[in-house]
Amino acid sequence: MTGRRSRNASNCVAIAPTATISNIVGVSASIEPAYQNLYVKSNLSGEFTVVNEALVRDLKALGLWDEVMVADLKYFDGSLARIERVPDELKARYATAFEIDPVWLIEAAARRQKWIDQAQSLNLYLALPSGKKLDEIYKLAWLRGLKTTYYLRTLGASQAEKAGGRDEAAVPEEPKFCAIDNPECEACQ
Repeated sequence: MTGRRSRNASNCVAIAPTATISNIVGVSASIEPAYQNLYVKSNLSGEFTVVNEALVRDLKALGLWDEVMVADLKYFDGSLARIERVPDELKARYATAFEIDPVWLIEAAARRQKWIDQAQSLNLYLALPSGKKLDEIYKLAWLRGLKTTYYLRTLGASQAEKAGGRDEAAVPEEPKFCAIDNPECEACQ
């Protein structure tokens, strides 16, 4: 600051993920989107279930919170996206980290960074990563002037497969061959 008043401290704002503390007090982890709306957390004290209390409150208000909903949330790894009886408005409000486009996370980080003195720990989430998508999001982060990103988190193969749904049979994927004129070829990027 300039003028008659100045700051004693040069660093005023830093944003870092605070997952452990947020779990203890029941709030979100800083700027992070919710990883899942219902999951089991393990630490040295044992295992405990973490549930999004705001989601529970909203589902109760609609008469949708019951044992079937809990079972569905467990099956779909805390996601509402494939639970048909949940209104679209709630699905959007309680989208999990892997359901939020990483472009949106980068744009939000770019907008808030001018108020942050130090770097922000920005985690990105990709359910189905590809070389092309990685190239796009990291170039965007660079173009927006982000100092850094933190972790890139992806789903395990079993979770990505489960995201397809309960009733869908696994269809074997056809072998992929490189075509020199294919802009989607990850090996040729």
